[in-house]
Amino acid sequence: MEISWLCGTYTSHLYEEGRWDELELEEMFNVDLKLWNILIHSGQMEQVEMMLAAGDVPDFGFYYKDGLYMYDNKLSRTVPEKFIRQYMPSLAKLYDENPLIWEFNKVEGREGEYYGLNMVLDTYIRSDNVPLWNLDWLENLGYVLDELEPCVYPNEGFHAKFNGSLYFSNTIFTVDEVTEIFRAFTEDDPDGNGVDDTAAYPESNTWYERTIYGMFGIDKNNNVFYLDELTGNVVPYYAHSYYRDYLVWLSQMLEKGYVKTLPGLDAAVDELASALSTGKFGFFNMRISRINTNYGNDVGTWPPLTILENIDPQARFVITPYMGENGGLIPYGYTPAQSNRAFIFGADVSDKKMARILQLYEYSCFGEDWMRYRFGIEGVHYKWSGEPYKSAMIFTPLDKIPKKYAGSVDMGQFGNTNFHIATGAVMNYEPTFLQWMEYYHSRYTYDEILLRPYKLYDYSTMPIEVYEEFQKLYQETGSQIFAVRNDFTNRVMKGGVANINAEWSQYLEQLYSAGLEDWIEIWNSDRIITYSDLVNPKS
Repeated sequence: MEISWLCGTYTSHLYEEGRWDELELEEMFNVDLKLWNILIHSGQMEQVEMMLAAGDVPDFGFYYKDGLYMYDNKLSRTVPEKFIRQYMPSLAKLYDENPLIWEFNKVEGREGEYYGLNMVLDTYIRSDNVPLWNLDWLENLGYVLDELEPCVYPNEGFHAKFNGSLYFSNTIFTVDEVTEIFRAFTEDDPDGNGVDDTAAYPESNTWYERTIYGMFGIDKNNNVFYLDELTGNVVPYYAHSYYRDYLVWLSQMLEKGYVKTLPGLDAAVDELASALSTGKFGFFNMRISRINTNYGNDVGTWPPLTILENIDPQARFVITPYMGENGGLIPYGYTPAQSNRAFIFGADVSDKKMARILQLYEYSCFGEDWMRYRFGIEGVHYKWSGEPYKSAMIFTPLDKIPKKYAGSVDMGQFGNTNFHIATGAVMNYEPTFLQWMEYYHSRYTYDEILLRPYKLYDYSTMPIEVYEEFQKLYQETGSQIFAVRNDFTNRVMKGGVANINAEWSQYLEQLYSAGLEDWIEIWNSDRIITYSDLVNPKS
């Protein structure tokens, strides 16, 4: 039985047929696997779009596409729940333990049918954005941090150079304390060079500032709604009093020069990485996946690595839990599944072939040797730096792997971590991530450290009639509402609002007149359940 296959984000286009793991699985399941050499990349979708436009899809694959979209375009078939339970029981068990997953990619009007295999996302129980500080600067200014612990790295391989550079602390700074630290970073010569050349951080006006607006208890996400205790209404972030507080604070930081603006001549993310790498800023809105890791392709362009390699090899940094009295970390996602995170079966796949694919994936993703098909063979492709599954993995360079087990790219085309939750496997057992999770989640529950919305706008989690009612309203009035929001925010950022508190009522009136009043009528109703009840259903 021939099975065409397209899995392995960022690597599938470079895969060369006939690698050892492919041959193993082919013999074990009596199939002939044909991996298509097409790039799957969330930021480079051209090859996938061309493939879909041609109406040509493999038997099994992942494309960052909604299952409904694939099905409506006659590119896929549905998956019966009974097949998942029979042929991939470990996945069904995981869904049962996180029942909200079963609500995603359901076929409307056809009980027990799904548009694909939902990935199991750990992103709703972790954040990828953390407050990172220059520890040397803090100590030079007289700050003593609570429960300071070093992040310990392996003494060999990529991570060895990071020992002594990163720490964790349980200190939660208040907004006033952050303000004072930012002043001192700018005015009190924290690096001791006698030159007035430092500041707190560069503002990019992007989601990279998540730890900053998270300090005020909000996520700039149009799909989340918050209960504003001042008005009693369920509103989007930009109509919440916490957003007002955030704008007041940020405008003061910009006016006083504690926070700098970027030139705006290049992409904001590139300018941000360059500015932070100068060593002249003491605070970093940083992704945990970029802190001393070998996880992504661009870690070499971000601090701490850039500062350690180019500015000060002895520099020390510290991660704190979050900031602010109403603050928290913004989760990387809000649900354990998403409609565009599913593995899809081609339209012409028979029941027999589907069953074989599910059996293969049950083995390669959940079997005793599942690590073999995601990371390779222990002792050949990697080794543990300490206790297995609780320590960092040290990967063997591709050119050092014996020819019999070598390939053109890393492993993961026939096995993955997309069906794992709350495990280090999701982040390749990176030591920064493992120890960060252990440090903070031994001290806090998920709900104590992560910001949670009051209600969530999502097709898969709302009654369909309510979703469609609000979607229609959103399409009719969203542009006017966003225009009011953007005008006010831009004027604040440019110093054009002398007294934000005084103008806030007028701003809210403009939002309500633009259509927000009709939105609130829907979101205040009990037709949409709270986020808490959604992820923790009452028995």
